Amino acid sequence: MRAAWDADAATDELTVIRRPAPDPGEPRAAAPLAPDAGAKQTVVGDIPAERFGFQPRPGLLAQLNRVGQEAPVVRVLTGRSGVGRTQLAATYARAKLAAAWRLVAWVNAENPGNVLAGLAAVADAAGLSDGSSGRAGADAGLMVRHWLEADGHGCLLVFDDAEDPDVVRPFIPSEGAARVLITTARESVADLGTSIPVNVFSAEEALALLDGRTGLTDEAGASALAAELGYLPLAVDQAATVIARQYRGYGAYLRRLQALPVGDYLTGDESPYPPGVAETVLLSLEVARGADRSGVGSGVLDTVAVLSAAGVGRELLDAAGEAGVLAADRRRVAPAVVDQALARLADQALLTSTVDGQAVLMHRLVAWVIRDELARRERLTTVCRAAAAVLEARAAQVAGSQDREAIRELPEQVTALVAAAGEADEPLTRVLLRLRVHALDRLVDLADSVPQAIVLGEPLIADLERILGPDHPDTMNARSSLAAAYHAAGRTAEAIPLVQQILAARERLLGADHPSTLASRNNLASAYRATGRPAEAIPLFEQNVAACERLLGAGHPRTLASRHHLDLARQESAQAGNAGRSPQQD
Repeated sequence: MRAAWDADAATDELTVIRRPAPDPGEPRAAAPLAPDAGAKQTVVGDIPAERFGFQPRPGLLAQLNRVGQEAPVVRVLTGRSGVGRTQLAATYARAKLAAAWRLVAWVNAENPGNVLAGLAAVADAAGLSDGSSGRAGADAGLMVRHWLEADGHGCLLVFDDAEDPDVVRPFIPSEGAARVLITTARESVADLGTSIPVNVFSAEEALALLDGRTGLTDEAGASALAAELGYLPLAVDQAATVIARQYRGYGAYLRRLQALPVGDYLTGDESPYPPGVAETVLLSLEVARGADRSGVGSGVLDTVAVLSAAGVGRELLDAAGEAGVLAADRRRVAPAVVDQALARLADQALLTSTVDGQAVLMHRLVAWVIRDELARRERLTTVCRAAAAVLEARAAQVAGSQDREAIRELPEQVTALVAAAGEADEPLTRVLLRLRVHALDRLVDLADSVPQAIVLGEPLIADLERILGPDHPDTMNARSSLAAAYHAAGRTAEAIPLVQQILAARERLLGADHPSTLASRNNLASAYRATGRPAEAIPLFEQNVAACERLLGAGHPRTLASRHHLDLARQESAQAGNAGRSPQQD
């Protein structure tokens, strides 16, 4: 994308698409996935593995599997947080994996950036994109839709935790054999397909989970506890895990649950949580941290809680361990020790993994409780600052690489961290702004993630101008990157105000002849030409030609290039003038 602008001072066989991208020199598939039985099965995204003690819900699965005459098949799992929508969707997706479906794609739909990143990964996996800039990169989501409309047999696309129907709707196939599954807590999203409400457990389901996990035969005690928890699957799951490990009966746990002073642990009223969630998660944390002699498990929980609920890559957690983020005494923690901590936390039902084992997942409500607890202990800022340091190192690591999956994941983690930090203090706010700028730059450098870059860049510019000021180097850097993204997306007219601001600031701060000023002036003139305004480009090119002749000499390549651009603008302006003349005027 930067190539269109002058150099600026802004700086059976299973294929799992969650790994470093292939060498750019390797040939890429020129066609979509083959429909024959010998085609590779391609898995995209962070599909949750089955949780320990998962309670099957055959009635809901039967509704998912029921297929009528509609095409494509679009199902929407609706229900409040904690009822198990995502687990049900993951069960369905894993069934399609086992049935050797050609494509099983899992896209986090929590915000527009995540949707675009997920669909771009699907386009890569299907051989629909070649990693180049321009319209092909901008339309990855639409390419996926059109491909599924034309050849969607044996393909499942999941949009998990959709928040806004307008974000997801453009990418849902309108015809064909593909199946689309959406999970949401928003009633407005339910109209995107056939709605399947997911409610709390029945009494029988709750008792089956409690009895199976604890091994107790106290039906009355189990019934009383399940009723206290409102039969909410997440709360029942947390309670069963702790009882099996720590308590001799339901009564002892229930008494502890009812007596728990939630206000001593959380920042405010526990009412935002569904019934029983705050209490059961706090008791789970109490047991887990009490058994965590090394402190690494607590560090993992805190770090994962401030990052993306859609998944935190194992590489990122290993990097956090090596950086001393996961241990209370800041010592380095080897990956093997992180593995041990993750295994314990999974056994305690506080974390789970993806089917490929490359990412770690935490339920959003569990993360919410942990962040609330960290804020109450005045440790949230410290944890967020440590996580930001890990992400900043990650941004530097992927700079200049073609690891598209890692680069697209970076904004997802940064966005989640910004949300987790909330009303951050000024030092952390500045760190997070810098992280967002790094994430934007990486996307622009990637060249095939134009929509994601624009979604990230637009609110970033407003925040930079408000907090750092319009002339801060980070603000101008972000403006330049966003302008490049607009240009690559064919939206050059929207880039013009940004480049005008950059040029004005650099003329004022650096002078009319500074190399960065010349580059910005060339970019603005080029944008005018690209939008059919060559007459406005001419004086800018004239300024650059004069400056280059004065500073570099008449024969310098930069001077010759500026003069060539000027000649083209004059020709285009003359042609536009002639086109507007009538025969009588001639």
